[in-house]
Amino acid sequence: MKTLYYLFKNAERIVSRAEILDYLWDNEVYADDNSLSVIMTRIREKLKEIGIENLIETKRGQGYKLEK
Repeated sequence: MKTLYYLFKNAERIVSRAEILDYLWDNEVYADDNSLSVIMTRIREKLKEIGIENLIETKRGQGYKLEK
């Protein structure tokens, strides 16, 4: 939920992977890039279960952005 909240909070722009990782773990715990990939996959699966597809767009080499 924290990841989805952050994307909604920053819906007007592309949010970098590093920025999301910093927000989620606040530099207190080491998390690798794969952790974020797993989180995004799980969010997309849960959204799909309730009929919401393609809400989160991956911007290759940049990060993520919510679709309108």
